[in-house]
Amino acid sequence: MNIQSYSQDLRKRVISFLESGHTQQVTSKVFKLSKTTINTWYVRYKKEGHCLPKKNKGASPRIAEEAFTNYISEHPNATTADIGKAFYISASGARYWLKKIGFSYKKKPLPTWKLMKKSEENI
Repeated sequence: MNIQSYSQDLRKRVISFLESGHTQQVTSKVFKLSKTTINTWYVRYKKEGHCLPKKNKGASPRIAEEAFTNYISEHPNATTADIGKAFYISASGARYWLKKIGFSYKKKPLPTWKLMKKSEENI
């Protein structure tokens, strides 16, 4: 479910309606918004000078890329299960991070992880 915030134009119209002397209850009925929403916008406007929506920062990754890369460099023969145990993730999670960072598994007598350049192809 993708929830979008109200447009900045609507927010400005609501604030200007309130600034012209109308109550939040009347504004709520005119714009068909909840009183809580209107109050939140108005408080932010009074406090911060704007009523922009808050930024959604998203989730931060559980693994530091530098630590992951260092581990792979120090343990080139580690399996994805070993890598997963070291970082408390699943083996498939380890494969995801290896691919994300750019490591590729090379089929050699001993399994080794190699950082591939974007121009190289996996043989």
